[in-house]
Amino acid sequence: MRATLEPPPVQPTGTRTAAVPLDRPRLAGAFELACLVRATAVTPASVTRTIRSPWFGPDPGVVEFDVEAAARRTAQLLRSLDVPAYTEASVAGLRRRYELYRIIVPEAHRTAYSGLVAAAWQQGRTSILSPVALGATAPANTWRLRMAGAAWRGTLLTAGRHMRKHILGVRVTDQDLATVLVRAAQLLDAQASLVRRGGSFLISVPNGPAAGRLLRGAQLCDTPVLEPAPGAGQS
Repeated sequence: MRATLEPPPVQPTGTRTAAVPLDRPRLAGAFELACLVRATAVTPASVTRTIRSPWFGPDPGVVEFDVEAAARRTAQLLRSLDVPAYTEASVAGLRRRYELYRIIVPEAHRTAYSGLVAAAWQQGRTSILSPVALGATAPANTWRLRMAGAAWRGTLLTAGRHMRKHILGVRVTDQDLATVLVRAAQLLDAQASLVRRGGSFLISVPNGPAAGRLLRGAQLCDTPVLEPAPGAGQS
């Protein structure tokens, strides 16, 4: 599995500005996009490989996958969020040939893209990790579940399923994303375990009913942008 991404560079400490909260319809798709971005970091920073660490790439706004489904989903989300982008496809590899799908955000729109991804990650992460108990029918709980589904969908599309006889899991190198995935699984009624191996994190749930609930929960974010109900507001 090869997937690389050069997302917006992280601002140095002390230079961040407060992000403008996204409304819920945009947040659903933008948070999934943010998870797609983070899940592409498949190589620990301490390991030397030809693939650059996606969080320190010199070309923000360039997304590159060898997974067509992840590329299609990323392009779909960008369109729904009114972020201009175009796609290039090529064949790479010497002994083993594979297709690469590169999605490029034009230079003029990369500042907006950067702010969107950063704001969505902050809001979605806060929602999922919040210790506040919510009623099962509360609108805020519905959106928290949508964020949980978005996190798993984006990660499964990009990092792929780590399948074993008794588990369904994903392997990531971003510890913050790993923490979000564990909590997101819990929200989707699937108890997850977290194991660190060789600089990466394996997040897994037992095969069977728990895995089924998690996969069904991930389908909550099939529609990247939802129209808000008349008069609906954030809670």
